[in-house]
Amino acid sequence: MAPARADGERRRLLYIAYFFPPLGGAGVQRTLKFVRYLPEFGWDATVVTGPASYWLRDDSLEGEVPPSVRVVRAPHWGSRFVGGGGRSTRRSASRIRGLRAVSRALLVPDAYVGWTVPARRVLRDLLRVERFDAVITTSSPDSTHLLGRWLHRSQQLPWIADFRDPWTRRMSYAPPTELHHRVQQSLERSVLCEANRVVVTSDATRQDYLQLVPSLRPDSIVTITNGFDEGDFRDATEWMDASGLPNAPLRDCPILHAGQLNPERPLETYLQGLRIFLERNDAAESARTLFLGGHYDADVEKVAEAGLSSMVEFSPSCPHRESVAALLRARVLLLLEQDSERGSLILPGKIFEYFRSGRPILAVVPTDGAAANLVRSLDAGWVADPSRPESVAEGLERLLRPDSAGPRAEVVQRFERRTLAGDLARLLDGVV
Repeated sequence: MAPARADGERRRLLYIAYFFPPLGGAGVQRTLKFVRYLPEFGWDATVVTGPASYWLRDDSLEGEVPPSVRVVRAPHWGSRFVGGGGRSTRRSASRIRGLRAVSRALLVPDAYVGWTVPARRVLRDLLRVERFDAVITTSSPDSTHLLGRWLHRSQQLPWIADFRDPWTRRMSYAPPTELHHRVQQSLERSVLCEANRVVVTSDATRQDYLQLVPSLRPDSIVTITNGFDEGDFRDATEWMDASGLPNAPLRDCPILHAGQLNPERPLETYLQGLRIFLERNDAAESARTLFLGGHYDADVEKVAEAGLSSMVEFSPSCPHRESVAALLRARVLLLLEQDSERGSLILPGKIFEYFRSGRPILAVVPTDGAAANLVRSLDAGWVADPSRPESVAEGLERLLRPDSAGPRAEVVQRFERRTLAGDLARLLDGVV
């Protein structure tokens, strides 16, 4: 592996991320791929993370962590409260709402703030015996950034704050009182202003932060999107070949939504649009839909209420390799996002693997938001108005045609994970 710098010096990075393998989920992928490819650009990472217990797990991801990456776990007494140690990928929405309400009232900035206490002890022990050139903190949880701020202030470590999601503009953000909101805003501004650089995943979020804090220098906030790993697609293809799986729609469900369903991303518009499509078309089997990943009991109930239980299936989370294989076996990929000002900022991590699969995307997202604009710019599918089921039905009619296609491979290569790790390495070189 060739270092990016001409002097050949290797640098040491402290990467603080609560979510890391064997935990699963989209947020894990960003950190995992960065630390996997940063050594090629002269940066060796030590990851300080939380316990290996959460409701979403993917033990296969541990095999992707390079031997050069040291992983140090800090205990968290509240891990079962915030994430659960169970393996079920179907949860009670009412229970989660109740837990969130309690944590919002008692824990600021989030339910993971208790983890920062043992994490500080772990970090102190590391710093007694090792020297680091820079620190990256990634959220969510937002409390992770408080550790970066502490290290930056006490150790003068160059610090990059990576926002996988906005803080006070996150979909699930709902402070119980005005006082809570003011405290959250103050914490968010301190991170934005004190970090050497802030990294966000979409230009929409970058512009939103620059408007939120006019005193910020434009060059202090940098967009590094999520992406796809070409190696994941090679592994998925080899796994399909070895398993004898046909290159055909997965389990006879041509339409696939991959990844966790959240309460903030309602299903109703898609289900109503699917009903309209079925009423107009005889080939009902062409619109069978699979939701692959974590979901809530309310999602299953909504499908039943819509009378679509025979057309819509739910399947639990699976290893990432199998999820990528499912993308390659689908005909149309479904993307959902809440129709709101906050939803318009979101550029879901899964969208980049959707692009790489070459399958057309039915994006039921804010029509003027980050995801919609990117889908249009890459000619990657159909953007459906989340307030108009008729728009969903029209999208299904267009994308389920035999000649429909996704984006060309050459136009999505800039989102390859190794390329994005190089962008981050150059940003680290600059702050050091």
